[in-house]
Amino acid sequence: MDVSMLEFAGRAQDAFDAAHFKDSYRLAVEGLNGRADHPGLLAIAGRAAMELGLDEATTYLGRLVEQTPADATAWRDLGMARLNSADLGGAEQALRTAVQLDPGDSAMRVSLGHVAYLGGAADEADRQLSEAARMAPADVTALRSLSEMRRLKGRVQAAIDAADELVRRAPEDIAGTMSLAELNLTLGNYAESLACYRRLTELDTDQGHAGHIIHAMIEVEICRERWRRALDYAIIATTLDRHRLTTDLLAFVSNQLFGTGERPAPPRQEIESRLRARRSEHRRLHAEVLAGLGT
Repeated sequence: MDVSMLEFAGRAQDAFDAAHFKDSYRLAVEGLNGRADHPGLLAIAGRAAMELGLDEATTYLGRLVEQTPADATAWRDLGMARLNSADLGGAEQALRTAVQLDPGDSAMRVSLGHVAYLGGAADEADRQLSEAARMAPADVTALRSLSEMRRLKGRVQAAIDAADELVRRAPEDIAGTMSLAELNLTLGNYAESLACYRRLTELDTDQGHAGHIIHAMIEVEICRERWRRALDYAIIATTLDRHRLTTDLLAFVSNQLFGTGERPAPPRQEIESRLRARRSEHRRLHAEVLAGLGT
């Protein structure tokens, strides 16, 4: 390789590593003008184009796999570029090739599982994510996706199994514990759900989240009509926040125990709807945290 190609590749890679994707892309493309088949420059051009949302990503990465057909990483990048271009079939084909070339890479299996799910192959997605979870016990990414995909398909008990394994591996995982609590609530496993919410009171110390958790605990007790315990939690809730839902819950639960009081309470259907919305709000807050962490 001549010195000019080494310089172009080095400068383009440095720019990419510094997240200067426009400069990286420009340098890589400029270098390719001198040698169109240079694998390093093709890789940088394709990856920088992906970061910039350019359609040219698939072109450069397609040329790269022609030059390096045994490079699993190149096939993975091509798969992700095709996914960004809404080519689900092409993305799955490329990612499947990447997994065949490097079957021990759990992250590639997770990507393949996601793409397979988007393409409607739920069983294949489940298989790939389950294998990824088995291969990488220290990484709960696959289990998080597996639980959510199963939930969306209505396989609640299977979703609980994945969430339970996630929490076993990562006991401090707030989102996983919250998911397990909600899944158990959905299936009517009230004692298990309440245990998870109690655990959340220890894990989720973000300011303002205590109200979300106590409202969820009240919801569990309403579901199983343990009105005395629901009242105890409602009283605790009044010390945690001034949310309108708290005062309505206090009135509603009091009415169940003592009959209609001076303060009218919303009907049960409305209370349950608002509690579900409150849980969704809490879940969204932690989903934003996970998205920021890239997990």
